[in-house]
Amino acid sequence: MPDAYAELSARTAAARERFLASQDLTPGSVREQILNSWRRSRFWEVDADRLEPPYRADVDLDSRLARSATPVLDRLERELADAPMTIVLADPRAWVLDRRAGDRSLLRKLDAVSLAPGFSYAEQFVGTNGIGTALEERTAASVSGHEHFSERLQALSCAGAVIRNPLRGRVEGVIDLSCWWADGTPLMRVLVQEAARDIARRLAELESERERALLQEFMAACRRTRNPVLSYNDDLVITNGSSGRGVRLLEPGDQLVLRERAAELLRSAHETTADLRLPSGRQVRLRYRPVAGRAGVAGGLVEIEGLDRGARRRSSAGMRAVPLTGLAGRSPAWLETCQDVAAAGERRVWLLLTGEAGVGKLALARAVHHHHHGLPPELLRVLDAPGPGDGDAWLDGVRSELDRAEGTIVVRHVDRLEVAVAEALAAELGRAGRGAHLPWVVGTSAAARVHDALAEHFAASVAVPPLRYRIHDLHELVALLLERHAPGAAVRCTPAALRTLMLSDWPGNVGQLEQTLRAALARRRNGRIDRADLPADCHAVTRRVLTRLQWIERDAILEALLETRGNRTQAAAKLGISRATVYRKISAFGIRLDGLHD
Repeated sequence: MPDAYAELSARTAAARERFLASQDLTPGSVREQILNSWRRSRFWEVDADRLEPPYRADVDLDSRLARSATPVLDRLERELADAPMTIVLADPRAWVLDRRAGDRSLLRKLDAVSLAPGFSYAEQFVGTNGIGTALEERTAASVSGHEHFSERLQALSCAGAVIRNPLRGRVEGVIDLSCWWADGTPLMRVLVQEAARDIARRLAELESERERALLQEFMAACRRTRNPVLSYNDDLVITNGSSGRGVRLLEPGDQLVLRERAAELLRSAHETTADLRLPSGRQVRLRYRPVAGRAGVAGGLVEIEGLDRGARRRSSAGMRAVPLTGLAGRSPAWLETCQDVAAAGERRVWLLLTGEAGVGKLALARAVHHHHHGLPPELLRVLDAPGPGDGDAWLDGVRSELDRAEGTIVVRHVDRLEVAVAEALAAELGRAGRGAHLPWVVGTSAAARVHDALAEHFAASVAVPPLRYRIHDLHELVALLLERHAPGAAVRCTPAALRTLMLSDWPGNVGQLEQTLRAALARRRNGRIDRADLPADCHAVTRRVLTRLQWIERDAILEALLETRGNRTQAAAKLGISRATVYRKISAFGIRLDGLHD
């Protein structure tokens, strides 16, 4: 080895020791890619002296990536037959799928450090290396000798290049060349990049064949049935007109459950049928059939029975998807909610409104009462759940209200009722239900489910989406609330203030937004409300406006972190994703875990 390389290696080793000791380095001590990887390795608390990558026996060794890579790996294996070099293929999470070539001594070393099929070489487990670092950087990475974070990998040199799907732009995996440190050469990086491009081209060809086969079967299925049909593979979801309409009319929770169950069926190799009860209570049946093509399993078709009939009932109700008078917002989720509540009010079906505090459950009931029924305000009675020991007097009031044959009764917070009170209320509703003329009864609940005896008296249930799922409604909501609290003042928010408001996650929903605007109005009663006029908590926000699905994903991650008291590893296992992904999502979504400990 030339003296220049020995000197560089010694400087790198010294820099690594300083990094491990002081956790700081001056710029230029090592390559930027390596320093960034060392910092991530320290963040993930990788042990620099021990190496124990996790193992999975169920790694898919016959995946699309593996099939696409096989001819390229075969060629490289022949070309490198006499070279002390090993070719490694790993999936997008750094699970090793294949290992080829290499002399006996090198293979023994790779076995000793578990660089073999079934093990994960993600940075979060083994620190800086050609596979994990390439995946983290989303580009080619070379790591030599002391640049490895783990002491046990420093006898090696490696170069990895990501395999990017040319049709989707998505990273599908990584190919890596590993050899002894003394045998490393810059040409390894060039070679793996060319191999990655070859695999990507074959992957695109294979994917095109799969999608053509799936599309042909999907079109044939649409001709055979009028039921909604979902065409699934791990990259693509196609819906026919009935399915698109039917799925859009479902509540957000129903949509997620339906799509998740359909995706689960995709893993089956045989035709199967599954009955599914959606969170809203609707019962549907899913009929799954796998679709095969020349390149293997192309995906599957899921026919949904029962969903389109519900959609036709909704559309036949004659309700227009417009916001109710006195309410604001035009997002699809909000308009569908308004439509469902108005439909229940028109039929005077007793209704259970569920959703987080502050989403507008009472406002929805009031809008239907005032503006749809045309009834005066005094005929709307709001009954809050009683405190401990007040149940008997409260029930007397409920009984009195039910005996009045007109108007609307809103029973708030039915999920907070003690069991005995809930059962007694159910009995009162059952008694009133035998009368000829009844008021319209609306129950509100922060929980999706209430006491069974009580739930059976509400023939309809509507989940009201939180504000973060319809964040683009905020423009109309701000204007409505400012006019409500400063009528005739011509006050409005500047674009900068609106942008700040849109970046909040609004855990208190519309109620919290209303309080925020009232605080801003206390500072500026007319003119333009700017960012500086907003309360301090508005400035601790996420860095970008999230879509409804991104908010749902953020909520799922946050719920898992709360259930595990901030333990990222346990949260990742609960969600079925890697710990690295959890860390990235925490940063990307601006999740704050004050008071929780990993």
